[in-house]
Amino acid sequence: MTHHYFARAFLVCILLFGLASCDTVGNPNRVSNLAVPLVIPPEEQKAGASEQAPREIDYIVVQKKDRILSTWKDGRLLKAYPIMALGANPVGQKVYEGDERTPEGQYFISEMHVSQNFQKFLEISYPNEEDRKIAKRFGLSPGGHVGIHGDRGGVSGFFQRFDKSWTDGCLALRNDDVEDLYGKIVVGTPIILKP
Repeated sequence: MTHHYFARAFLVCILLFGLASCDTVGNPNRVSNLAVPLVIPPEEQKAGASEQAPREIDYIVVQKKDRILSTWKDGRLLKAYPIMALGANPVGQKVYEGDERTPEGQYFISEMHVSQNFQKFLEISYPNEEDRKIAKRFGLSPGGHVGIHGDRGGVSGFFQRFDKSWTDGCLALRNDDVEDLYGKIVVGTPIILKP
């Protein structure tokens, strides 16, 4: 009787773990609708150009609602990462500095560096010319320095992992995930941020 109990408990754990992981990061069907035509304006190609080695990935896609960041090569999904946190007001396009939103649209990775506060930082090319025009209509600054990063590490990082809205509009990944992503992309890698 005891063996049957443990066998059933083991199967339940496998099913629950498998469903949870497939639902967030492992199910290609969940993110397959992300493949979109990628058209990079010539000025952004020049601005984001890099002299580094060829890219391991072609572009990044972010689904804010599902909190998934995925990487793509030759139109195929390579890997998906769960987004640990966004800003306190993540729905909708970023309009001005301090609105706690993550931009939506097509950008590129404009800078990459080691971060004293957030492990690694992959800056997104927000604001572009259109973003500046929109903010100007409201008489506001569009803000900037929006990117993908890890958490603070240590005790404060531990508590941040339980808060889904602690950034000011950036995308926070687990530290291991941001390290993995950082090693696979270069400055100039396109990123498509979807609602």
